[in-house]
Amino acid sequence: MLKIWAILLVGGLLTPSQGLDGAAEVLSRVNPNVLGKIIADLLRRGDILNGVLGPISAGKGGLLNLRNLLDTGLTGLEVKKLTLPKVSLKLLPGVRVQLNVYTQVLIEGKGLVGKVLNLQVDVNITTRARLAQDNKGAPKLIIEDCKTQLVNVRILLNVLRLSPALLNKDLGNLFPGVLCPLIDTVLDDTVNPLLSTVNSVVPLGVVGTLQYTLASLPVVSDAAIKLDLNAVVEDLLGNRVDDPACSAASISLPSMVAGSSQLGLSVCLLGSALKLLLAPENLSTDIAAQMLPSDIPLTASVLRALIPEVSKLLPESQQPLLKIRVLEAPAVLVTNGKVTVRIPASIEVSPSALPQKSLFVLDADIALRVQPTVSDNKLRISVALERVDLRLASSLISNFNVARLEPLISDILNAAYLPLINDALGVEIPLPNLLNLNWENGLVKVINNALLVNALA
Repeated sequence: MLKIWAILLVGGLLTPSQGLDGAAEVLSRVNPNVLGKIIADLLRRGDILNGVLGPISAGKGGLLNLRNLLDTGLTGLEVKKLTLPKVSLKLLPGVRVQLNVYTQVLIEGKGLVGKVLNLQVDVNITTRARLAQDNKGAPKLIIEDCKTQLVNVRILLNVLRLSPALLNKDLGNLFPGVLCPLIDTVLDDTVNPLLSTVNSVVPLGVVGTLQYTLASLPVVSDAAIKLDLNAVVEDLLGNRVDDPACSAASISLPSMVAGSSQLGLSVCLLGSALKLLLAPENLSTDIAAQMLPSDIPLTASVLRALIPEVSKLLPESQQPLLKIRVLEAPAVLVTNGKVTVRIPASIEVSPSALPQKSLFVLDADIALRVQPTVSDNKLRISVALERVDLRLASSLISNFNVARLEPLISDILNAAYLPLINDALGVEIPLPNLLNLNWENGLVKVINNALLVNALA
């Protein structure tokens, strides 16, 4: 029955990978040892092992399988002890995994005169499971087959003088019903709930949410478990936020280093997050002289020295005022392994005493270099000014060489505008939970349109 349900469930969910409209691609390759270690740690927990201890009842698999032994005067068997299991996980091509568990079982048999049998049995439990998706689309392991193999039976006490052949035969029939439920318990009660956390909704500060969902059925190869996710950013009203220019971008991961796990986040996810965090209305600001350090003087004399033509309209007693207005949502670009954010803006220069009187307006193309880092399993983003390109949009004075202003404007942006942007980017982007992996802290590489994050060893 177990096999039939597994085939029905997986058959209904086995569909090609399809990304959601507006979703960013997230690729992951998980070292199988991660899953193997989780299962091994669970099997070594006292409460799980203790669930197997005690008298072997019909519900545990099995007094009917002991018919031959019971006919010899044995009235019952009890599992007294399980040694800490040794666990190994093998990946099978497609969507299957094979779990091998080696353990030692101490069994005591009773008859009418008390304890009459004591056995120490070395046994291998071999379980094959299929990676599928549950009704919410999260990954799930479904057991297809579980077998036990007796490796060695050591007779410590044998009052009834039972033959080894009889013991081996009946114990071989008994153990699947006693030990296979142990694997069921581990998968159903702990591993599958942990796998389900791949699908999650996490906050993006107080401005929106980020939803991770499994994009397709997990795929198993010789070296890794492949989990591909969709990542969707939404604002507080539930409206999807995406970067249309980036929606068609596909990503790939480099070859894995043996024994490692890795995560690749599409730069489209970065674009969606930045579009939400760097809304144009939040980036528009006025910059006056008193907001700048003393080594960046925003004074009439400095401006008159750079643009003599402004002298007639800006008295020495007046201080210039810069009004920065963002014209459209920032765009994320990837070039030669670097991520940049382009912010189209206008910079209007006015006398501080007459802010409504525009001396001139510059069209500014502000390019920011993105510096992504990982800390505590969260992606953090900061930016630094790479360059600013200026063009004269309008002016009350004659045309002048705008390039003269670029050094001053760059200094002003670095001192007073970049802190505003980095404050807006102070929201951390949680990384998906993949089997409780911890991701390396530090700078993030950009490879093949993806932010590449490696797991801690």
